Amino acid sequence: MVTPFDRNEPHSGYTLEPSKPLAFGKPRKLVTFVASRKNQVSIGCESLLEADFCIHLEYQAAIAAYQSQPFTICFTGSKSRYTPDFLATMVDGGQVVYEVKSCAGARNRRWQTRRAVLEQLFSRNGLRFECVEERQFCHPVQIQNLRTLYHLGYNGSLARVPYMLRLLREQTQRSASITFLLKQGVSQADITCALFHQRLHCNLQRPLNLLSRVW
Repeated sequence: MVTPFDRNEPHSGYTLEPSKPLAFGKPRKLVTFVASRKNQVSIGCESLLEADFCIHLEYQAAIAAYQSQPFTICFTGSKSRYTPDFLATMVDGGQVVYEVKSCAGARNRRWQTRRAVLEQLFSRNGLRFECVEERQFCHPVQIQNLRTLYHLGYNGSLARVPYMLRLLREQTQRSASITFLLKQGVSQADITCALFHQRLHCNLQRPLNLLSRVW
């Protein structure tokens, strides 16, 4: 994934290095790998929170591709280093650097000072920088539903979406349960794939089950 940074030439106040492959997680955390459908590779994450953010990135239709720990910035003055959590390429060609933080971590004063420096640095290089807090994407019920839909629908197909939509339009309320679609011969993988990719819709704020209505 190409960024506006040129890794071969020095910059004012910093240099860029390729990040090291993830082999170990943060203290008391294991590296987690997420099979990415958008990237067709496994994405390494330092924590379960980052793994959930991968699911969030997969769910966002505006994001075409992404990678974890894309590069490391080495600041020449202070000799400090910074490795972004993710770099995403949008469908429109723009790029966004993401830092994923717990709610407490985002409020840390030292991080807030560093964040201001990073925002200026990335802005000068044509990149958006966003610090995403856990509460912004990790609502307990919704993220559990998205995990389930993603993993069950990973090998599903969107080819039967027109058929499912026709079946639903024929119903009085223009919606039906997941069980109804299964009885019409649609596979679980195709239903969950369509729901995850937002071709079909359901209430993600409530736990999903076979009686959940889709439209």
